[in-house]
Amino acid sequence: MSDNDESLDIQQAAETALSTLVPEKSKNLYETTYNNFETWVKEKHVENFTEKVLLAYFLKLSTTLKPSTLWSKYSMLRTMIYLNRNVDISKFTNLIAFLKRKASGYQAKKSKVFTKLEIERFMKEADDKEFLLAKVVLIVGVFGACRREEITFLTVDAIKDCQSFISVKIPNTKTHFPRVFTITEGPIDGINFLHVFRKYAKLRPLNVTHQRFFLTYRKNQCCTLPVGINTIGGMPKKIAEFLGLSNAIEYTGHCFRRSSATMLADSGADITVLKRHGGWRSSSVAEGYIENSIEQKTEIAKRIMGQKDTPNKKLKAVHVEAEATSIASTRNLLIPTPTTCISLRDEKLDASCIHFNNLNNCTFKIYNK
Repeated sequence: MSDNDESLDIQQAAETALSTLVPEKSKNLYETTYNNFETWVKEKHVENFTEKVLLAYFLKLSTTLKPSTLWSKYSMLRTMIYLNRNVDISKFTNLIAFLKRKASGYQAKKSKVFTKLEIERFMKEADDKEFLLAKVVLIVGVFGACRREEITFLTVDAIKDCQSFISVKIPNTKTHFPRVFTITEGPIDGINFLHVFRKYAKLRPLNVTHQRFFLTYRKNQCCTLPVGINTIGGMPKKIAEFLGLSNAIEYTGHCFRRSSATMLADSGADITVLKRHGGWRSSSVAEGYIENSIEQKTEIAKRIMGQKDTPNKKLKAVHVEAEATSIASTRNLLIPTPTTCISLRDEKLDASCIHFNNLNNCTFKIYNK
């Protein structure tokens, strides 16, 4: 092999490696953004990509685009300009300062969230004949803090019915880290989330040729056609309309994910648990999904004034069940193995004063009997 052949092989390998820097899913969007910039550059008869050129271009964009979109354009151009012109615009400090100034005071419009009471009312009042699909989508979306695409492309082989709970694995996430969550029967009197989920799952036709879990549902029947991403994204709006909530259009496809994060935060979970639940790497991003609820504001007000919560009645019987969890490496599922049961039946005992030491990998279920 000649030196020229070796150089050609190295050059091709390098080009292949560089092409992976552009996300495959967004490749067309990256290329369109760069081509629009190139067209503008040619119109202005510019040859070199200097910081002043980029400042002028983003000044033009800022007249029609939101600050969040400007940052998105910047991120795409940073990658494409480096690949095509070998210019690193991340070193353009004045450009970054301009984008930060434009974003100052800007609040991105976010989806509204459902409260626990609204979810309970929908699960109880909505007729399964029309809303069974919406109920199961809501269950998956809230229990798993799922994005609309994660719900849409959920497959049957990612779902494991473990009798006392249902385990769901989301393999392809935005952060490229799989998530596993479980669905339980829930705390709503008269409504069992597991029964609702299984009722829909049993309607799956035998002649379905694909693995998508969510199928089109009409009048107590499912057909083989999978539910599209826009239909899934419109479920929160449909639920909000049923509940008679104002501005139902503001309940977008991100509603379930934000509702899940908000309810988890309101329950007292710390930021580590929240990040693990939603698969967020950044604390600031995770916190951005939390809606400031009335319950949370009331709790803060009580703490400011030193007001104590009304003490709960003494529990006549507290049953604490500790379950150790073992990980099945083949499917990465958490399978409960009961190891310890403790019954405390002294009326003088307060459940809030029970302490445990030296425990590892335990799940506690407390029942008021």
